[in-house]
Amino acid sequence: MIVPQPCARCGGEIPPERVEAMPETMVCVACSQEMGGEFTVIMTPERISKEGSLKKNYGGYSTRKIRKPIKPKNSE
Repeated sequence: MIVPQPCARCGGEIPPERVEAMPETMVCVACSQEMGGEFTVIMTPERISKEGSLKKNYGGYSTRKIRKPIKPKNSE
């Protein structure tokens, strides 16, 4: 059973369903919507062609998630 945790922004309770779906979350759904999302996701194409080749051969994409700064709701 997942234990609900407090939101780092408003102090409210994060639903257990959200914690189960996103274990790294620190904010509730309402605060995440107000912030425009909790993370910035950066996708970079991976090039697998030989160095100096004119043919662009992309193998896939690598992703990075960067957490946005979380300021308490009452200080905004």
